[in-house]
Amino acid sequence: MASTIIAVGDELLAGFTLDTNSHWLAERLRRLGFPLKRITVVRDRKKDIIHHLRSDLADEEVQDVFCCGGLGPTPDDRTLEAVAAALGRDLVTWQPVLERIERRVRLMHEAGLIESFQVADGNRRMARIPASPDHVFRNRRGMAPGLVYRLDQRRLFVLPGVPSELKGIMADELEPEFLSGRLAAVVHELHFMFAVEARFYPVMRDLETSHPDVSVGSYPNFQTKELVIRFAGEDERRVLEAVDVVRQRVAPMGLVPAPG
Repeated sequence: MASTIIAVGDELLAGFTLDTNSHWLAERLRRLGFPLKRITVVRDRKKDIIHHLRSDLADEEVQDVFCCGGLGPTPDDRTLEAVAAALGRDLVTWQPVLERIERRVRLMHEAGLIESFQVADGNRRMARIPASPDHVFRNRRGMAPGLVYRLDQRRLFVLPGVPSELKGIMADELEPEFLSGRLAAVVHELHFMFAVEARFYPVMRDLETSHPDVSVGSYPNFQTKELVIRFAGEDERRVLEAVDVVRQRVAPMGLVPAPG
């Protein structure tokens, strides 16, 4: 079963902000044994978020959906209300979240970072979440809560878009409790210097038939003049077989992988 990421934010689609969250999450999920099927970037529009949430949650190949961003204190942060609509749930004030926001505001006031200890309406808004979450993450680095909803055989993770907050929730809370117990895909690489990518087409095409369980891709680096052939799969024996096939087939062409 695969995972998906829905990254929410006009700033991502406009090119103002680089979507580093999806890149980081993709690597983490691969290493934890929860590989991605797709990444979708959507506008801060309620109907768009609802559409993609429902689509991913209805995909039979998807077990986990990670929705990131749009949980903040301003009107353009629409993810929580979109999640509520997509799941058919009411928005409710979650008291533990509100209490954490109040404590954080009080501490910021005592430190002289803000003028008032009163919780602004925008901050209070972040405590209104879709009803009946299965888990609410604490988020030690910010005010927006992280949420988990179990939906039959699927799970929806709703995470803040601030990178430090997202990474903190993942490392401190989400990974240990919800993403343990799987083996990551086996990955091996062959590196060739000054190799023409097209010369690998016949053997890679044949591997699609002989080793359909192994993902094989070619990745040229035009700055270093290096070509990487990357093999990934769940069965190490099958992955190494595919590696040996490529070694043997390209050797007569004078193509020898770099050591290491």
